[in-house]
Formats: sequence, C-alpha cells, structure tokens
Amino acid sequence: MKVFHQSPRASALATAPLVGIIAALILAVAPLAAKIAGWVLGFFLIACGGRLFMNRDAGKLPSLAVKVLLFALGIGGVAATYGSMLGIEPGLSILLFLVSLKLLEANSARDFHVLALIGFFLALCALFFSQDLLLWLYVAVVILLLTATLVRFHRGEGVASYRRSTLLAVTLLLQALPIVVLLFLFFPRTYGGFRFQFSQSILNAAGMSERLSPGSIAALALNDQIVFRADFPDGKVPPMSAMYWRAGVLWRGDGLTWIHGLPLNEEGRLGQLGGMAVRQRISVQPHGARWLYALDRPASDVRGATLEPGGFLQSRRTITSQFRYEVISRPENRQTTLPAEQRVETLRPPARVSPQVRALVAGWQREHPDPQDLIETALHFFRKERFIYTLHPGTYSDANGLDEFLFERRQGFCEHYAAAFATLMRVAGISSRVVIGYHGGEFNALGKYVIVRQADAHAWCEVWIKDSGWLRVDPTDMIAPDRLASGLASYLETHGAETDPAASQRSTAAAGWRELQRDLRLAWDSINYQWDLRVLNFDEDNQRTFLLALGFGSIRWPEILTWVVVLIATCLGVIGLWLRRPGPESGDEVGRWYGRFCRILEGGGLKRETWEGPQHFGERAAAHFAAQAVAIREITALYIQLRYGPAAPAPRAFIRAVRSMPRLLPATGGT
Repeated sequence: MKVFHQSPRASALATAPLVGIIAALILAVAPLAAKIAGWVLGFFLIACGGRLFMNRDAGKLPSLAVKVLLFALGIGGVAATYGSMLGIEPGLSILLFLVSLKLLEANSARDFHVLALIGFFLALCALFFSQDLLLWLYVAVVILLLTATLVRFHRGEGVASYRRSTLLAVTLLLQALPIVVLLFLFFPRTYGGFRFQFSQSILNAAGMSERLSPGSIAALALNDQIVFRADFPDGKVPPMSAMYWRAGVLWRGDGLTWIHGLPLNEEGRLGQLGGMAVRQRISVQPHGARWLYALDRPASDVRGATLEPGGFLQSRRTITSQFRYEVISRPENRQTTLPAEQRVETLRPPARVSPQVRALVAGWQREHPDPQDLIETALHFFRKERFIYTLHPGTYSDANGLDEFLFERRQGFCEHYAAAFATLMRVAGISSRVVIGYHGGEFNALGKYVIVRQADAHAWCEVWIKDSGWLRVDPTDMIAPDRLASGLASYLETHGAETDPAASQRSTAAAGWRELQRDLRLAWDSINYQWDLRVLNFDEDNQRTFLLALGFGSIRWPEILTWVVVLIATCLGVIGLWLRRPGPESGDEVGRWYGRFCRILEGGGLKRETWEGPQHFGERAAAHFAAQAVAIREITALYIQLRYGPAAPAPRAFIRAVRSMPRLLPATGGT
C-alpha cells in the first residue's frame, strides 16, 4: 500500500521540451474546442499549467490513487454531460480528458513520445470537420512544432537550440515530401479523393427545404455559407440576371405554403430542351441532403443522380462529402404536351381561397380571357399596388395569410411572391408550380467561376401555356428588378442607404475598404478552390487521367506499384547518401579551416595521429616541411589561440594563412 500512495518526482523531463509539447497540444486542441465539453477543456488547461508547476525541483506528480479518482470523475462527468459516451463529441471529450491525465503522469522519454503521437493525432482530427486550406496550413504548423519539439528533446540542448531544432525538423519533413508526393499520385484509389469528413458535422446545416412557407428563404438571406461553386469550361458564362440555379419543384400549394407533394412519374424530356448549351462543372459542398443544382434547365444525365419530374437533379445518395459533377443546361423548353398526372396536380385548386381572392381573379379573367394576357395582368397588379420587397415582412397567419399579403400589408420576400402568384394562377385555371433554387452568385474573375451562397436562395414560378410549354415567371422581377440584376447583397445595401442618408455617406466612405476586402477574399477563395480541385478532389478518375497523360494508360496496377516502390527506394537512397556525405561539423568555421590545413599536410605525406595535439603536430610538420616551417608555425599558433585562448580574435588572419598554404607533394617533404 505504501507504493500505491507514493508520488514520483516530476523533474525527470527538461522544462524546455515540456513547454514545447504542451504548447503543441494546446494548438492541436484549439480547432476542436467547439466539439468538446467546456469543463473538459478547462481541466486540460489546468493539467497543462499544473504539470509545468510540478516540474520544479521539489515537485511531485499525482499519486495513482488521485489519478484513478480523477479518471472515474472524468468518465462520469462526460456521461452526465452528454447522456451517453457514444458519439463524436463524447469521444473527443473522453480522449482529451485521458490526454490530460497522461500529461499529469508524464515523467519519462516514453511518456514524452506518447504525448507527441497524441498531438499528431489530435492535429489531424481537426481535418475530419473541415477541409479548408487554411486549416491544412494550421495543422502543418502544429506538426512542424511537434517534430521540432521531438528533435529538441533528443538533442538535449538549451532553449536557444529551438531554432536549430526547427530547421532540422523542416529538413526532415522536406526529405519525406518526395515520398508523400509519389504515394499521393500513384497509390491506387478505389473511391473518392483525399477528402474525409464526419457526416455528422454537416447534418444540422441550414439550407434549402422541400417546404416553402413565409420566411423560409428570407431566413437564409444573411447566411454567407457557400452552397456550391460552378465554372464554365467552354467559357459561356451567362449574365448574372439569367443565372437561375434549379434545385427542386413544389407541386402542391395552399396560399403562401407549398410542398413537393406526392411522387410523380418520370418524364423523359432531355430531348425537349433547346437553345444554347451551357456546360457547367459544379462542386457542391456537403449539406446532408440530396440537392443538386444546375442552370435552368438541366439537359444531360449526371452520374450518380436522377432527373426528377419537373426537370431538376437529385443525388442518389446523401451528400455528406463534396460532390463534383458536370452538367449541360439549355434554356428553351419545347415540351408541347403535359402528362396527365402532372396536369391534374398542377391544376389542383388551393384548399382555402377567400371570396376576395376569387373576385380578383374573376375580374382578370373577364377582361383578359387569354392566359398570357392574364399572366401579364397579374404581374402588373404587383407593380401597380406598390408591393414592397423586404426581408422583414412580419408574420402571416396560416388561415388568411394570402389575403393579408395581397390586400393589407403587401410586404414580402421572394417566397411570398412566388407562392402567391402560383396560387393565383391555380385559381385562374392555369397550371402552375413553384421552383426553388438559387439566383445569381458572386463571380470570381481570378478563378473564372461563380460562388453561390445560401444568401442567394430564391423561389420563382412556372406556368404552363399551350403550345409553349412551361414558362418561367418571376414576380420578384416586377417588384425588385435590382435584386435580380445585381444580387441580394447589393440590393439590400443600396436600398438601405437610400432610406438613410447618414448610412449612404458612411457607405461611400467605406466602399474602397470593402472592395479591397472583397478582392482579398476572392483571391483566397480562388486559391482554396484550386487546392480543393487539384488535391482534395484527386480521385480515381483524376488519377486515371493523370496516368494517361504520362503514358501509363496500358500499364496495370501491379507494375505501377513496382515502379512506385523503386522510386521510393531511390529517394531513400539519395537522402541516405546525402546524410552520409563527408563534411565538418556545421557552424565550426575554425575547425573546418584547420581540417583543410591538415589535409594539405596529409597530401604532402604527413598525417596527423589521432592522439596528437596541434602543438606537437605543428612542430613535427615544420620539421618535415622546412620550406614552409614559418607558415606552419604561424597557422598552428593562430589555431591554438582561437581554440584555447581566453580572448579569441576574429579568425580572418587564420583563414587567410591557411588559404595561402600551397599544395604539398610527398617529394617536397623535408627530413
């Protein structure tokens, strides 16, 4: 029992490497802080400070009894915090608590190595939640610090040696880089690229929904999260006002609320679209649903996706990692027949329509029996009655929300106008449906691609006209045309400034700074996008294309792997030979030049013995080379003064004297 309570002394680890490993662990944990219980983070920081405090000369580490008690309390605390010990966040919390306990007991080289390996693991754990280039660079810095700390620990020098240890760590990592590149390019890939991410980290992300109701899209208007990026390989970039990114179709509506409704049979109509073909390469961010996007309207098949009734794409599996695909869109709809099932669904009248709404539509029908004229009249109604486009229209009731919107408040966002217009068309006996997706985006001129964010979410209408097919009608264009021409952010900024002169003055003054920020942000996004395309998205298809470009298309994988092994062995051999190259100790300039002096004498036939001091060797050399005796004695005296003197002068005279020594041959030697 005496051994059980005995506390080991804490001074076995040097303070400098201990500070380094604690700093590296804190940096490794920092990106994971949001995924770990707050009290566990607090205990970890206390353990870091406590271990440094215990490292003083008289310090002692906690006994085994204390550590067992802390372990029990920690496991129980995690279970009480999360209600379970299963899952990502409970797992990370338990891991960090165990790391804290390991830190408190670390007192040997083995413990130090374990902490370093845990640090490497924690640094890489951050990449399971984000694949941003900035985070990759951050993780690289943490790995460099951990490697430098290990080098520092084994060199056993003072704190001033951290600079040299870091340089050596950089050298070690650069030596490993060729092998990493070879494995990255040539190791067989069976699925996916270099991207890995916990799907749970994106399942709660806010985004597009299959239910359109007042406020559902306005809630996304200030969300800056990127939904997808799209580039145009053929260079055919549509104007921003024409960029309608189709995501889904809602068939069943009741006033201001619309839903997808029952599944409909597929319609084969890829051949019923015309106009200029626009090819897009789209990279969708993981969102935990099956949404895929394309310019209105997709006219080609996409691998791993289906073309749903209504002309939108949907992935066959949940998008839990970045998904990249290519699609061709055509803007002209040449569909001349409407399937019976869709006709029934798109003419289904709303369940609740007030007499006032019916009277409004009946008046339009009497004056304009032609469907196209009636559509124009309805759009003119929104413009004539001075409807307001706003992010904050207030709450509309479920019972008579449509009446409140049309006849009383007349304030709404795009979902209000699209839903109301589609409902009015149903009342008029015109087939209609609501399309949800995104409009516009931010064009990155540096990378030649468009960035579409959640704030670009939009809803519009489609109506069926005989002999013309489905036509897009966007009521927002009647109320706020600037929103479609310049984007939502620009529209809100401009119209907010118009109503506030002081804000207008401030906006003008800060315009230059905002423009600089935007340029820097887009430049970084372009770099990050290329990193994503070239590295993280290097999947089996890209690898096959790369091998074909190198002429390896007909070579089988066993042969490629053999070549990889040979190349790696060659790299290791070159690195080994470079490390074993002869050379004096770096940093000892006097020693290097004295070694050169000894080699000159050895070339003349006189070799210095291993036991021989510089004074004795100098006298023997002066006697052997009588013609060079004065120079040899001068060099020897300068070397002894530089190496052993109390106040060594600058080595310039010594270096100059060695440089002046001629090459000696055995025949010139004296007696």
